Amino acid sequence: MIAVLLLLTALTALLGWLCLSPARLAAAGTVLLIAHPVLTVTLTTLAALALTVAAARIVYRSLRDGGWHLVTIQRPAFAVSQAGGMAP
Repeated sequence: MIAVLLLLTALTALLGWLCLSPARLAAAGTVLLIAHPVLTVTLTTLAALALTVAAARIVYRSLRDGGWHLVTIQRPAFAVSQAGGMAP
């Protein structure tokens, strides 16, 4: 049991180290894609599905709680300048 915990700790530390640098993360992704293309496609599909579900939950909760409100920009009324045309 201790060996499993040590292994999980080491893997977590390695994953954290990889995620600190975009170059290291891209290199690890490239190696994974070349070595195991099916696994890479599966993991990418699962990550995209998880993000889609999370976004859908956020939209659903915001619609349920307070409704969906568009942001509008209020501009002051334009005045006619003495030179003709419009002036702010």
